[in-house]
Amino acid sequence: MHSYSHPFARSLRPLLGITAIAATLLVTACSGGAESGGREDLSVTFVAGVKGDPFYITMMCGAQAEAEKLGASFDFQAPASFSPTDQIPIVDGVAAAAPDILLIAPTDDEAMYASIAQVAEAGTQVVFVDTTLKDPSIGVAQVHTDDYAGGVEAANALAELIGGSGKVLLLNFQPGVSTTEARGQGFLDTAEEIGIEVIGTEYGGTEIEKSTSIVDAALQQHPDLAGIFTTTDFGAQGAVTALRTAGSVGDVKIVGFDASPVMVEQLKAGEIQTIVTQQAREIARLGLEQGIAAIEGDPVEEEIEVGTVTLTADDLESEEAQTVLQTDSCG
Repeated sequence: MHSYSHPFARSLRPLLGITAIAATLLVTACSGGAESGGREDLSVTFVAGVKGDPFYITMMCGAQAEAEKLGASFDFQAPASFSPTDQIPIVDGVAAAAPDILLIAPTDDEAMYASIAQVAEAGTQVVFVDTTLKDPSIGVAQVHTDDYAGGVEAANALAELIGGSGKVLLLNFQPGVSTTEARGQGFLDTAEEIGIEVIGTEYGGTEIEKSTSIVDAALQQHPDLAGIFTTTDFGAQGAVTALRTAGSVGDVKIVGFDASPVMVEQLKAGEIQTIVTQQAREIARLGLEQGIAAIEGDPVEEEIEVGTVTLTADDLESEEAQTVLQTDSCG
C-alpha cells in the first residue's frame, strides 16, 4: 500500500458501473443460496457509481465471489448516470432495506452524505469502495486505489513516451469525484516537477463524444500536442476516436486509466501506449472483509489504499496483468 504525501491529495479520495442487462442477470444469479455455509443470515449490498462501466462490473464480480464464499445474500444496484440525482434514490431504498453491509462508491463527495448517513444510522456497516466522502466518518472503512500515486505513475509514463518534454492534455472525468480528482492532481504535480507542459485540464464525463470533441479542439489549438492522460476509460475512448480522425494515432501518445476490455484492445492495437489500472476485485474483497470485521467486533482497518498496476502491450499475458484486467460480465 502507498500513502499520500501531497496535502491536497490527502483531501481527495478516489472512478464507473453495469449495463441494465448485466445487472439483471447478475443480481438474479446472486439471489440464490451459496454452497458454502456459515453466514446465510448475512446480507450484502453493493451500490456502484454507474451502470455499464467495466471497473464496477469487475468490482461487483469480486464482491459477489466473496459473498458466495460466506454463504451471504448479495444485491447489486447502480444508477443510470454517475450523479447524486440518480444515486440518492437507490441509497434511500437501501436504508429502508437495512442490509448488514453496504459497499458503496459515492457519486459526489458531499451531496451523497445525507443519504448514506441514513443507511449507517439504520445499523448497516457502511464501507466506501473506490470513491469516498469528504467526511467518511459515517463509514467503518474506506478501501480505494492510491489514485494520487496512480496519477504520478501516469505522468512519469507519459513523460517517457514523449521523450521527457512536450505539451500534454489532462482529460479528467468530472469535478467532485474523489478518485479522478486525486489522479489528476498526482499527474499535474508530477508534470510540473519533471517539466512537461500541461496545456489544460478538461472534463469529459461519461460521454465519449464529449471527450472526442475536447481532443479535437486541443489538436487544432496545439498541432504539436505530444500526449494525453485520461483518468477514465471513457476519456481514452474519446481520445482514440479523435486521433483516428486526425490521423495522429501513435504520434500523440496516450496513457489511460483502467484496463477495460475496450482499452485493452486499443492497447494491443497501439492506439494507447500505456494503461495504469486499478485492482478492482481486490478493492471489493478487502471492502467486504472490513465490513465483516466490523460486524464481528474484530479490528477494522479504517483506510486501505491499494496500489495500481502499469501495463503495456508486452505485459498483457503476465500473471499480474491477468489479475487486474477488467471484464463486462462475471463469466
